[in-house]
Amino acid sequence: MNPFNLYSALLFILFVLLLAGYFLLRPGLSLERLLILALLAFGLLFGWYRLRPVQTPHTDLAELRSQIGAGTPVLLEFQSPY
Repeated sequence: MNPFNLYSALLFILFVLLLAGYFLLRPGLSLERLLILALLAFGLLFGWYRLRPVQTPHTDLAELRSQIGAGTPVLLEFQSPY
């Protein structure tokens, strides 16, 4: 398994935070600049947390078989979380 592929979003967030920290904190340390950096970190991490793939609970197999061929369309979708 390639860790760069599995954690590419987190590595990208870390890169953006390091780059933003470099440019925001280079002229000098101030409360406003630290607050901007903290809000950026919170926004990026919150976005990753809300948009990350998660495993959904499995459907009961008997219930699924009863829906197939009962006149209602059934979409089976198999996805890898990464």
